[in-house]
Amino acid sequence: MKFRLSSFARLHLMVLLIFSTLSNAAEYDSFGGIKTLEGKETGFFHIDKMGDRYFLVTPQGHGYRALGINHFHKMTSKDYDGAVQNIKTWGFNAGCYQGPRWMWERYPYTKGINLVPICQWMPNKAYGYRDVFDSSFLEELDRNIRRIVEPQKDNEYLIGYFWTDIPNWERSRNGEDWISFYKSLPKASAGGKVWRDWKKRNPKSDENQFLAVIAKQLYSKAYATIRKYDPNHIIMGDRYHEIDMPEHVVKEALPYIDAIAIQPTSREFNYDFFDKVYKKYGKPIYIADHVSSFATQEYPVTMGQATQDPVSYMEYYERYVTAALSLPYLIGYNKCQYQDEITPGGEMLKQGVLKMNESPYPILDGVTAANRKALDLAYRGE
Repeated sequence: MKFRLSSFARLHLMVLLIFSTLSNAAEYDSFGGIKTLEGKETGFFHIDKMGDRYFLVTPQGHGYRALGINHFHKMTSKDYDGAVQNIKTWGFNAGCYQGPRWMWERYPYTKGINLVPICQWMPNKAYGYRDVFDSSFLEELDRNIRRIVEPQKDNEYLIGYFWTDIPNWERSRNGEDWISFYKSLPKASAGGKVWRDWKKRNPKSDENQFLAVIAKQLYSKAYATIRKYDPNHIIMGDRYHEIDMPEHVVKEALPYIDAIAIQPTSREFNYDFFDKVYKKYGKPIYIADHVSSFATQEYPVTMGQATQDPVSYMEYYERYVTAALSLPYLIGYNKCQYQDEITPGGEMLKQGVLKMNESPYPILDGVTAANRKALDLAYRGE
């Protein structure tokens, strides 16, 4: 049976939409910044402290907390305007950290740059450590960064850059880690020389402290290269896994980043963890990717499963996102993800807000309400 709105109802709905649009236009700038929070207009996103709270500041000079949704790479539709309208309707004011080309002129987004292929999720054939002191690596790093950042250096919609996605710093992979890799390098190689010189000067030190030497070289070179090709956008560094962010590594990043990016692993929002990170390093925090889901009949095991059903998931999501964006130092949050994806092997669902057939899960009303509440609390300072 088709449902038809009466003429009066259609007129009433049209009036509501017009007033809603006018209200949003009056309250927010064209990048989603709230006009009641005035900062410096620089033409690009930047970070500033307003009172005792950190905010991103839009190119038009207004306070902004980024609330994004990640992973559009599994989007089956090519209706990109429709996708932007979807996430806007659902209360997300930013796109994803993959920064697909079609998003560049449509909506605020972030862009990831994997400096070294040590992402926890990478298949073995793609994964590998690198001699970050070797000239050939540095030339490759320059090419890769230039390819990504130079075309976007003047883009107002680009919020900023992330570096490597959940890198393995202290964790090993297939029996190898950073330290065993450097030990295996030839004595005459650039990294082999740096390792042996360090070991000679620090014979009794914990060998994991050498990670700081690697990190300083990698981060300083990545920073200088980005700034060579893009002087305009903020840098938020590695997207550290909550369970693998060694202090001696993070400290080496601090001179080169504007914020600390984290991918949390705790089921509920971990106030204690985030407070400790902020107090220790003194940088605002951006949650680069938060995986959360609920069980389905077809997939009783889902990645990042938080609840067993959609109703309890909506309650969970509201708790998490409002807790995160209410903190004075948390400037952004990205939810995982836009559309369903099955992990390689087909055993687990990486859940989106849309199913693989593009139909929505019955959580969108709750997600939308939670997003609006979270941003309202963030902007009101509650």
